[in-house]
Amino acid sequence: MTSFSPTFGRMARGIVLGLTACAAVASDSTLPLRDPRVMRLEAFFKAYDCPGPLHVQEYLQAADSHELDYRLLPAISLVESTCGAYQRMNNRWGWDSTQSGFESVPAGIDYITEQLAEGPQYKGKTVKEKLFTYNPYPQYVRQVERLMREIED
Repeated sequence: MTSFSPTFGRMARGIVLGLTACAAVASDSTLPLRDPRVMRLEAFFKAYDCPGPLHVQEYLQAADSHELDYRLLPAISLVESTCGAYQRMNNRWGWDSTQSGFESVPAGIDYITEQLAEGPQYKGKTVKEKLFTYNPYPQYVRQVERLMREIED
């Protein structure tokens, strides 16, 4: 007669429970597939050696909740602070000419996304018009637009 140790029994139960959970997840067709925008933003930030954390989920959640192009803030962050390498007070986007800051980078993402979507200076404008309001220099607007296209490629 074979004897199993209590440790083996717990381990076997854990494996069975884990396999059962995996099977349940695999059969759940309502789970969303991986958002391709995650991979695009990660690739974009890595191509420019942006320092972590990249805050990809925060950018996407803020853009989705405010119906703003998800590429806008990441592109601005690259132009303004090399994605945070040269940020000041958690301000990666040059907001208020970097005179003001944020409690955290995610707080800045939320605030600026909300302003670009709903703020009186920006509401109802196209992305290009928002960019000209954000920074009126044509070269700046072209540079951010180029980076936004790059994210999509």
